[in-house]
This record gives sequence, structure tokens and C-alpha cells, in this order.
Amino acid sequence: MKLIFFDEAKNDPDYPHYHLGAVSIDEKHLSEIEGKISAIAETSFGTSALSAATELHAAEIYHRKNNFKDWPDFGKRIEVIAEIAKVLSIEEARLISIQVNCNRLRGNQSPSEIAFMFLCERANDLARSTESLGMLIGDRENDRSSERYSTTLSGYRASGTEFAFGRNIHNLVDSVHFTHSHLSRFLQLADVYTWLLQFRNRNRESKDARHCALLDVLKRDKIDLGPAKYKEWPKS
Repeated sequence: MKLIFFDEAKNDPDYPHYHLGAVSIDEKHLSEIEGKISAIAETSFGTSALSAATELHAAEIYHRKNNFKDWPDFGKRIEVIAEIAKVLSIEEARLISIQVNCNRLRGNQSPSEIAFMFLCERANDLARSTESLGMLIGDRENDRSSERYSTTLSGYRASGTEFAFGRNIHNLVDSVHFTHSHLSRFLQLADVYTWLLQFRNRNRESKDARHCALLDVLKRDKIDLGPAKYKEWPKS
């Protein structure tokens, strides 16, 4: 079975794109990858124990907030992001990137609903490619959004996805499962990936020194965030 951990980049009125990022990990590789992320937490906080005080969130690392507010050295902070990006780059972590271009949507189309539909399709394709099953796991922010995602997936499993050339969703099991991000290193991994998707797209032409420093990190030889599956819609 493949466990597919996903996260979203929150809506920003000054940024006309919505991102969903996911990390798909086969069950046989879970322990190995968890060990790699836990080692980063151990180095950063002196313990690998899961708690809100040892969460690894890209925005907080980059902007020196919450668990990283006492880290004044910007270079050290982006090296933490670099180490997480190396984990995202290994072959056993398969990435899914969904980008919805909000300024090209029509009427009352919802970026989050469209992105989730494409995530279900790509996650299903990834599981089907190895004749396995997949389970979607997201960050439990509130019960309403959790129920909405689960109900939506149930509908896709019953009737397929909604757009022209919609897909049958037969390789994703049950409903979407949710837990709090401070209780899952894998959700923290998905958080960093999704944040980096929007950061790279938002700042690709920036001349700001800090933006360029992180963009240069993402060009290192051992870092490759190219997705196994992706969708950009509507095309810009």
C-alpha cells in the first residue's frame, strides 16, 4: 500500500495560484524515511520526539517563527530546509504537484475543490501504476474540511471524477484520513514540499538575496523536487 500525505498552500489574494502537494511513500519505506526526518528534528531540537515543539514547517523555518524564532542565523535555517528537501528527493518519496491558476477560473469554481480532484486522479494513477492501493492522509485543521474531503473522495470512488475525461478512482481506499501535523513527520514533509512549490513559483524571478539563497539551495545536485505526477490547470 502507498500512503499519500498531502498539504495545501493557503490562499493568498496577492498570489493567483493554489497549490496542493503530496508525498507518496510505499509502506515498506515508511520506517526509513521517518528515520531521516526524525534525524533532522534531533539535530534541530535535541530530540526526535513528536510534539508541537519539534514541528518542522517550512514557512516557520524560513521566516524565523515559532519553533525557529530563536534561530537568528538565516543560513542555518535554510540548511534545515535543504536537509528536508534531500529527503523529498530520494527515489522512495514520490511527489505529486497540483497547481490551479485561480485567475483563469470561471464563475464560482473553487480552487481547493478542483485541486483535490486532480490530486485524487494523480494519486490513483500512481497507485495503479504499481498495482497497489493508496490511502490519502491530510492535516486535520478542522472537522468541516476533513468531512468535505472525505465525502468528496467517496463520491469520486462511486462515480468517477467530474470534468470531461474524468477518471475512475478504484485504487484509493476508504475515505481521506486526517491527523494533526505535529503528530506526523510525513505531514511535515508534505508541508515543506508544498511550501517550496509555491515559493519557487512565486519567487522565480526575484532578485531578493534571501529568495535567491533558497532558490540556489533547490538547485543543488542532491535536490530534485521534480514530481512523479503533476497537473497545472487551467494552463497559463
